[in-house]
Amino acid sequence: MLGNPLAEDIHRVFEKIYNSRSEIYANNGDKDLREKILHFKRTSRFVGAINCFFMKCGQRPFLMNGTEVDERKLLNFALQLSGYIRDAQVSLDNLPDMYARDDDLIKLYRAAARYTVSASGKINGSKYRFEHNKDYCFWHIDNPQNLAESNFSPVAEPLAGNRHTLILAMPFHIKPETDELRKWTYEYMHDIFREKAFSKDVDIYLAHFPIEQPRGEKFALTLQTIKRDDDYFERSDLLFVSRYLKPFIARDLQLDAFGKVISGQPYDKQELEKNFRNLNFLGYCAGTAHAHRWINAMHYIGSQIYPREQLDAAMRNIFVTSYAFLPSHERNLYSGAHFMSNYADDTMRKEPFIKMFNPEMYEAVKYKHEAGGAKITVMPDGRNFVISADLPKDLIISDRQLSLKRIPNQENGHHIAFMTTPNFGGGDNFAGKMFANVLSNAVAGYRGEEVLNSHYMMTPDDILRNAAIIGRRYQY
Repeated sequence: MLGNPLAEDIHRVFEKIYNSRSEIYANNGDKDLREKILHFKRTSRFVGAINCFFMKCGQRPFLMNGTEVDERKLLNFALQLSGYIRDAQVSLDNLPDMYARDDDLIKLYRAAARYTVSASGKINGSKYRFEHNKDYCFWHIDNPQNLAESNFSPVAEPLAGNRHTLILAMPFHIKPETDELRKWTYEYMHDIFREKAFSKDVDIYLAHFPIEQPRGEKFALTLQTIKRDDDYFERSDLLFVSRYLKPFIARDLQLDAFGKVISGQPYDKQELEKNFRNLNFLGYCAGTAHAHRWINAMHYIGSQIYPREQLDAAMRNIFVTSYAFLPSHERNLYSGAHFMSNYADDTMRKEPFIKMFNPEMYEAVKYKHEAGGAKITVMPDGRNFVISADLPKDLIISDRQLSLKRIPNQENGHHIAFMTTPNFGGGDNFAGKMFANVLSNAVAGYRGEEVLNSHYMMTPDDILRNAAIIGRRYQY
């Protein structure tokens, strides 16, 4: 889109690749002819997409062909595209939604994804392997009270609709190996499931994309999710719902490959609402967009079985708790509580991913020196709440060996550990207590404003402070 300020930042980075092209041309000389042709095709296609983005945004293109490109640098450019936007604090400062969700930017992300797939295994020294159209990995967390030692069992059957269920929708792309699952789940969630609400009556699962999914695809999907209405989902989302979530929608539900209902027995009104009240998602960053699309796919299937009014009323019982991702829309099919952390003075240090995905909403709901160190904003649907918290200056936690550890790459509050483990770097951790309280309430089945109440807060000071913040809640 003409005038997109993010294009200038991306242009500045790509210019370094352009300026290094002459020395690279000689390095391609030892390749055989077929390899040179393939190299030329994939690099020229991606460079062409980059130049198309620049021209549509009013930036000058770079005159270069595919034989002049250092693929190691081009691949790094494709993989770090979101990072260049994350670091563009000047451009993020007054970024409007129309530029953040620019169709041309989405196309650039998709072009980056196509390039990383086409370049997989073709660049000397590169360990990356990417593939299109990957399905979600889905695991039962066998011992969520001890994530650092838990086993993760692959889920092979549909879940039980009559069980309290929490699905962690995580943004990480990792190998489906126990050590990796333990490492990254503990890195984000720590010991939060030791809260008394998370008993054996709650089934906790983990969903994520495998390591082969291209990063550009993830960011394009996220922007599309925010940009589109509640009818948007991808094939992988429909397949996830079809494999695992059918029992929440109807009895003995059978679907074809396109999500069309073949057969199934509808629940009565009370049963359907109870099933959906059992279903909870915890999304972190772009993982929340996954949950949003799963719910869209559930709505698509359910609309073939139930009257729209009955279905919509039931789906309001599905609950999404999120961190570092604001509600996708002002009105959503589900209910939810969406946490964020930001500096009260966020000049040149805004929470970058919320700001790059949802810049106008970020400005409306962020924390601004409100009393109590937190602020609740009620979204127009009256069922989704944004809880923004004052960001401590540092994040120092206790590791598994009970040693103090400073979390690097805190990204101005983006790291979820600000909510999921005690922070010894400052503050009284009240925001983390709010997060644990809301998550516990949601899994127990509370909905509406009840999810904010102090059912799982222990000290009188915390209870009074929480009540004061609820009483001072803002309308979006």
